[in-house]
Amino acid sequence: MTYEMTKRFGTLMRASAAMLLLFAWCAPSTAHAQILSRGNLFGPGAPPPMVGVEIGFGQHAQQGTLDCNCGALFTGGTGTGLLGSVLFELPVNYEWAIGIKGGIDFKNFKTTTDLPENVIVELPNGDTAPVNMVMTRLGQLKATYFDVAPYGQYQFFRMGPFVQAGLDIGFLVSESLTQNRELITTSATIGGQTVNNLTFTNGTLEEPVPQTSTGFNSLRFGLLLSAGYNIQLSERSVFSPLLTYDFPLTATGNTNGSAWKIGSLYATAEIKFRLD
Repeated sequence: MTYEMTKRFGTLMRASAAMLLLFAWCAPSTAHAQILSRGNLFGPGAPPPMVGVEIGFGQHAQQGTLDCNCGALFTGGTGTGLLGSVLFELPVNYEWAIGIKGGIDFKNFKTTTDLPENVIVELPNGDTAPVNMVMTRLGQLKATYFDVAPYGQYQFFRMGPFVQAGLDIGFLVSESLTQNRELITTSATIGGQTVNNLTFTNGTLEEPVPQTSTGFNSLRFGLLLSAGYNIQLSERSVFSPLLTYDFPLTATGNTNGSAWKIGSLYATAEIKFRLD
């Protein structure tokens, strides 16, 4: 993991921890009392089932090498995205619950690499000559998944901190990889003659590269590990901020024989309502 990615993850984790502490401090005194009035699905020792929504954002990091058919080798990409889902949660007792989430996950990251390319340079006298120049490739990869995530949850108290573990099953909805190339230097020496103020034919230092294949797999699996805090809003509703890491179990894509993955850290919030 690069220093920049470590720095971003650290910032996100500190912000999420601060949010959890703030909600814990602001939580009403009933937060550590009984979760909700006793349900009857599993008898008097279990709360009622709940439904809700989860919304938040993620910090994504590329793992492995994206070897596209353009000759560029992209590594170390990072980016952000949004997450939105609905959920159903079924408490077994006041400690354990099982549930399932389903929703849309927008993943994207930007990545760069330097690549030598053969180009044609126009000389001051109007002639042209080939030259090999190193240019920067700027890649942006976007993917949208429909995710289904069954999970188990352990509640440390009848309200307050909890942990979750689940399986993320992602179905690819859409994907794209766009690229630009950028001049690192604006001068070149050709046959002992130095040519300055070079640009692309569009008159700028950057131009798009034709669309290339991403090699995305249509299905991905990930391990979800979460920590959160339940805050009772009323007798019928609960608010829960969460911090979740999505550890990729399978390759996100395969390009030119090279497998690569996307790992994600999410900061989200749930609001849940009892069904009885």
